[in-house]
Amino acid sequence: MQAMRSSAVVRRALVLAAVAILCAAGPGYAFTGTSRNSSGSGGTGDGKGDLGARAQVVTYTYPSGKPDGTAKPLVSTDVSWTPPPCWIGPIADPASFKQMILDEVKNTDVPGQANYALEAMDELRRHYSDNYTWEGGGKGYKDFNLDQQGKGMFWGPVENPDSDSPHRFDCNGTLPFWVAAGDRPPAGTQHVITPEMLSELAYAHTHVPGVTIETNPVDTQTVNLPTWVWLKENYSPVSVRASVDLGGGQQIWAQTTATPTSVHITPGTPDAKVFPAGGDCAIAADGTVGAPYSGDAKADPPCGVTYLRSTDNRPPFALDVTATWTVRWTGSDGGGPHPLPEGVIDDPRPVTVHEYQSVNR
Repeated sequence: MQAMRSSAVVRRALVLAAVAILCAAGPGYAFTGTSRNSSGSGGTGDGKGDLGARAQVVTYTYPSGKPDGTAKPLVSTDVSWTPPPCWIGPIADPASFKQMILDEVKNTDVPGQANYALEAMDELRRHYSDNYTWEGGGKGYKDFNLDQQGKGMFWGPVENPDSDSPHRFDCNGTLPFWVAAGDRPPAGTQHVITPEMLSELAYAHTHVPGVTIETNPVDTQTVNLPTWVWLKENYSPVSVRASVDLGGGQQIWAQTTATPTSVHITPGTPDAKVFPAGGDCAIAADGTVGAPYSGDAKADPPCGVTYLRSTDNRPPFALDVTATWTVRWTGSDGGGPHPLPEGVIDDPRPVTVHEYQSVNR
């Protein structure tokens, strides 16, 4: 009996080694969370050696409009917050899964390959093709469940391709398993993808308008002369939806909405006066922040700063404008909106300040 148990342990170790081989094979077969955007693009586009091209692991859409090239990634104010490094989710339909396994068996069978790797891959193939199993290994499958094509998906470990966390390998101890369309994995399965996890992935894919600082005067500023500050961008809520197809026309999803709530100006020196007092510039109804110089030399800028000393013979001041965004999410599980950490974006600009005896604007 002990020998049988030891054999079962060895067999399971071999198969898990095969999964590790798959996960070390690179993006093609690593169950990486290859994403698709709202245009349906993703993967290599040829459908070969690319799991993302065969199954839409996570799909991202942009209800508020796809971000352009000037948008910036939102940075969480909670430095300890990170999106999930890995999860258990749908990875392939039967036909794609079969081809993936057979391709990797072939790729492993090369001159000089270790015997354990060859045996591991063979154990894995037989598990899904020949109904092979072992004590504690779960049921085997016949011909990769091809008779169930269109009726479900194989689920397995997915590494977040954007994560550099050492925990991105934590899900790799789970062998891929079959889940019928619309069903969820058995109770107690760890790391199963949820709407909350999808909300965190959507957050990580949220890009918002930057903070391109415009000033008047344009370049060099002058002591005791108000500097009018405004942003080139317009601010409005940004939404991102992350979804996973469960098969059978069903999916789980989460949608985040980032809303600009404050824009704060920091002059880069205590020897300055900010407008308005406290430095919180208003976000207008049309999404604009600040305003160009009005032409009224006696008027205070709605967003700006007056420097009280020069940078002559000193390094420039770092004028900074920080935009804070409140983020909430709703999902396919109902309820909400639920909070996520606030996000910020900034882009300091060096400012040179001179002092003159007289000023002409």
